[in-house]
Amino acid sequence: MQELTSYRNRQKNLLEIINNQVAVIRSNDLVTRNHDTEFPFRQSSSFNYLCGFGEHDSLLVISPAKTTLFLRETDPFLELWMGKMMGTQRATDILDVDEAYDIKELAEKLPELLDDHQDVYVDFGDEKAMTFVKEAMTNLARRKRKKTQSPHGLKNLYDYVGALRLVKDNNERARMQRSADIAGLAHRAAMATANKERNEADIENLMEFIFKREGASGAAYGSIIAGGENALCLHYIENNSNFKDGDLILIDAGAEFQGYASDITRTFPVSGKFTEAQKEIYQLVLDAQIAAIALSINGKTLDDIHNETCRVLCEGLVNLGILEGDVKELIANGELKKYYPHGTSHWLGMDVHDQCPYKDENNETIKLAPGMSFTIEPGLYFPTNDPNIPEKYRGIGIRIEDDIMMDKDGAVNMTASVPKTISEVERACSEDPSQFLFL
Repeated sequence: MQELTSYRNRQKNLLEIINNQVAVIRSNDLVTRNHDTEFPFRQSSSFNYLCGFGEHDSLLVISPAKTTLFLRETDPFLELWMGKMMGTQRATDILDVDEAYDIKELAEKLPELLDDHQDVYVDFGDEKAMTFVKEAMTNLARRKRKKTQSPHGLKNLYDYVGALRLVKDNNERARMQRSADIAGLAHRAAMATANKERNEADIENLMEFIFKREGASGAAYGSIIAGGENALCLHYIENNSNFKDGDLILIDAGAEFQGYASDITRTFPVSGKFTEAQKEIYQLVLDAQIAAIALSINGKTLDDIHNETCRVLCEGLVNLGILEGDVKELIANGELKKYYPHGTSHWLGMDVHDQCPYKDENNETIKLAPGMSFTIEPGLYFPTNDPNIPEKYRGIGIRIEDDIMMDKDGAVNMTASVPKTISEVERACSEDPSQFLFL
C-alpha cells in the first residue's frame, strides 16, 4: 500500500532549515483564458508540497507554534457553479494545519502570525505574497509594542523549499514511476501509430488521450511533436505539420500524475526504418546517453554527466567528419554547441524543470544522492543550410531522454521500458496501434 504523505513532516523540515522563523507561501491564482473563462487551475507545486491543498485564493503560514491556512469560506452560490469548496471547518479536520481562516481575514490575522519572529521567509518572485507580508510588517511596526520582537528581515523562501523537494520520499518516487509508465505507454503508441498518413496533431491527441485514460491529469508540459526539420526547434509546440516519408519524428512529452511529472523524448522514423545517415547520428546520441547514465552514481554531479555527454558527442562528430580538431578544444571553444546547444540534465519532480537548486549553501555543485531525480537528454541538431555538414546529415534533429531516480545503489532508469535502441524503435514502429487504444 502506498504510504500517506506527511505534510506535517515537510512543514517541520522547512522550519528546521529556516531556523524556526516563519514562512508565508501563497497558492496559484486562477488565470483568465478569455473574457469570463479561465484556464484549468493547477496548484503551485510548492504550496501543494507543503499542505496538499488544491484551491486557489489561499495562503499558508508555517511557524514553530502552528500552521495556519487562509482559504475561501464555503459559498453556496459559488459551489453551484464551480463545485464543492473545502471551507475553514473542514480544513482543520482534513488537512495538516492547526488553524484555518477565511482569506478575507488575512489583513487582520497575518500581523499576529508574523509577530515574535525575527525573519519572514517568502518567495520574492511572488509579488502578491510580498505585498501581504510587507503590509503586515508595516502594521506591526506602527503598533510599537515593546515586549515582543516584530520581524525586521525578509528572506527568499524559494531555494529553501526547492532544497526540500530535491530528495523524493517513497510516496513521491511511486508517483513519479507511475507518471513515467503512463508516458512510456503513450510514446509506444505514438511509435506504432505515426506514419505519412498522420500529422503531428494526431499524435499529440493520441498521447493526451492515453495520459488521461491511464489516470494522469494530462501532459506535464506543452508536448513537442516535431516531424522533420521541426525537430531543429528545441521547444517546438505548434504540432500542426504533416509527416513525410524519410523524415524523423522527435517527440518530447510527459504525463503529470498526482502532481508529479515525467519527461521523455524519443526520435523515430516516419517510415518505420532509419536511413543509414539517420542511424549514424542516432547511434551517436544513444552512445552519449548510455555513457551519461553509466556515470550517474552517488557522489557525481549533473556537471559530470554533461561533460561526459559532450565528450562522447564531440568524439563522434570528429569521427564522422562533421567537426575537426582536438575534442577538448572543440568543446571549450563552443564548436560542439553549434549542434548540441542545450544541457544534458535538469531536476525532475512536481515540475518538469523542478524547483530544486543546483548549488549547495557553499556554492558547490550538488552531488547526486538517493532520492534525487533528473533527466538525461543528449541531442544533435543539424541545420539544413550549414555547408560544413555533409548533405546527408542536414535537417536531422535527434534527442533521446530518460528519467533517472537515484537510489542507494545508483541510477534507476524509470523510463527504461520505452524502446530506444535502433532495433527496438524499428520494431515498436511496426506494432499494431490498435492494442494501445483498448488496453
